[in-house]
Amino acid sequence: MGHGVTLMEAENLKFLATNSKVPVPRVYAAFKDPDTKKTYIIMQYLHGDNLQKSLPSLTQVEKATICSLIKDAITELRSIPPPDYLGMLNRRPYLDGVFWTEGLISKISGPFENQEDMNLAIIEKLRQTESEPYIRLLRNMVNRTLNGHRTVFTHGDLQPKNIMVEKLRSRDGGPEFRITLLDWESAGWYPEFWDFCNATIACRFKPDWLELVPDILDQYPVEFLMMQVVYSSVFY
Repeated sequence: MGHGVTLMEAENLKFLATNSKVPVPRVYAAFKDPDTKKTYIIMQYLHGDNLQKSLPSLTQVEKATICSLIKDAITELRSIPPPDYLGMLNRRPYLDGVFWTEGLISKISGPFENQEDMNLAIIEKLRQTESEPYIRLLRNMVNRTLNGHRTVFTHGDLQPKNIMVEKLRSRDGGPEFRITLLDWESAGWYPEFWDFCNATIACRFKPDWLELVPDILDQYPVEFLMMQVVYSSVFY
């Protein structure tokens, strides 16, 4: 609930519930109050704690079990057939901070027909804060490193605070858990490296989580380094 909540998150959750087996909370209702302008999403209550809170007390075996569940969820997420564009559901512009603009200007916020157009948008976003000589230097780097990727449905903010973990009763002596992925506001159709870069660069001060990421997501080292440059300009 709140002014920062968008109905897009509810749409993403409903899309995933209909088109995949990705573990997400069930949405019962979503609406915007015309008087307060606040958005409300009424969804399933989840037992357990988020992974950020749980991580310090987990054993290595428990961490491995949870990593496997998250990896399975991401694999399922990426199995959804992609459309012929890059953007959010139904050809909407991105809400991700890399592409966000006041009024969601299509030149920067999308949607995009291909990755080349997306790269042009990244350069345009960087042009808002960087000098033209630096932009000329970056343009070739962006085009050489951020290309040729599959389009996949992407969470957009995969980090431990957005993963609910419920410990279940063990049947065979080993740990059993149920996970649910939360906070799908920024989700959409992105190049395949996007979640890895988000999950690492944005969480660089969360060592317990960074230790798990290689067991959950495919790694994209070159793209990671390029996106560090992009993030440093856009966010820091």
